Amino acid sequence: MKSKISIFIAILFVFIFNANSAYSFNTPNENPDKFIKEILIIGNKKTKSNIILRELTFCKNERIKNLDSVIVKCKENLMNTGLFNFVEINYICEDSTSTLIYIKVTERWYLWPMPIFEIADRNLSEWAQKKDISRTNYGFYLRQENFRGRDQILQVQFIYGYTHRIGLSYTIPYLNRKQNIGLSAGLFVTQNHEIAYDINNDKLQFYKNENLYVRKDFSSYVILKKRKGIYNYFTTGLEYRKNRTIDSVLILNPSFFVNSSTSQQTLTFSWGYRHDKRDYQTYALKGDYFEFDVIKSGFVLLKNEPNIMAISAGYRKYFKLNNHFNFSSMVKARLTQISKAPFSNQRAMGYGQDYLRGYDFYVLNGQNYFLLKSQFKYTLMKKRIYKTSVLKSEKFNEIPIAMYFNFFADAGYVQDKYYNKYNNLSNQFQYAYGIGYDYVTYYDLVFRFEYTFNKLHESGLFFRVGAAF
Repeated sequence: MKSKISIFIAILFVFIFNANSAYSFNTPNENPDKFIKEILIIGNKKTKSNIILRELTFCKNERIKNLDSVIVKCKENLMNTGLFNFVEINYICEDSTSTLIYIKVTERWYLWPMPIFEIADRNLSEWAQKKDISRTNYGFYLRQENFRGRDQILQVQFIYGYTHRIGLSYTIPYLNRKQNIGLSAGLFVTQNHEIAYDINNDKLQFYKNENLYVRKDFSSYVILKKRKGIYNYFTTGLEYRKNRTIDSVLILNPSFFVNSSTSQQTLTFSWGYRHDKRDYQTYALKGDYFEFDVIKSGFVLLKNEPNIMAISAGYRKYFKLNNHFNFSSMVKARLTQISKAPFSNQRAMGYGQDYLRGYDFYVLNGQNYFLLKSQFKYTLMKKRIYKTSVLKSEKFNEIPIAMYFNFFADAGYVQDKYYNKYNNLSNQFQYAYGIGYDYVTYYDLVFRFEYTFNKLHESGLFFRVGAAF
């Protein structure tokens, strides 16, 4: 099986890079160099000009080759900030070389005193299967984006229902004159009457007590961010977390925390690198993305602290085949140290973006894993802008819409050395395939409808929010 998996990965990489080479070529420099005499910005009622200028790959009084292609990339960079609904960049040539750049932005709505209503399960399909309206969270959050016009984010949240949480977070994109070092910090207190204490038949098992909080979490973090150039990001983080549960959970699973204790403290250090050259981060059609993370939890400093070391890496590639077809693929893998970790610190596939389509009802836990995803995409409708007279604000009255049909295939493998006695999906190669429909609109919303078939001979229609990868 391992040899088959290795061959599969090798074939996928060869296909990705050969295909990319086939459709990538250098455009001859038919236009003369352009001297950027001036850069004018309009529409930024709140956003500071330096926040916009830092996303450009050129500056004033600089000579640029292939200005048209450079402008396309600068527009993508500005859209990827998440600050604007629309960006237009045009230029006027005063003479054969001297050029004036005009940038027009339509800012988003930045203050969101929004009510919260969300499902508490891992995905909508799992929540719908249980048919339990109590497994929802409600409350509100106050989120100030682009705080002080400097792309800062301040957020306060109050969540009730299935989960009780109070939280505060603050993000500063830059602290220095070079605008390349930023900081994020947060503080959260979370409580639940129900907790997932184990996995049986590859499904989470829950314990609930209406009279007691069976889970109490306190967490705080600080992350230092460094940006090198336009497309490279480095993060260094430190997190403290204290988790508590009750004796009943330890009776059901003595390995839930370290040393069969009802409480566990964890100090986690993390270092990460991102190279992000996608055209649009929320729904990419061209470009590539690389990620690398090192996470160390436990330094023998706190009581009942786990000792975990993990390294993960992933690569995504998106490229255009022609005016209607696109292909994209990704591979991601994680390696964890051999020593046994408590159940509460074991997560592999089935959470967040690390999942196999068609396995929405299952959790594949373990220490090591790899994941492959690929899809061919057909453009049903290219991005169009619809203007409505119902909404007067320019932040809402222009609605972008795009639609895509796709065929996809996913594969993955999770290695579980300690908790696989009653679970069959780990330590086996898994795969799924299907067809899907994506609806993309403003404020980074992506709605996906997918009909999948998996290795277990199961099929079904699934709905998700957000891009597949």
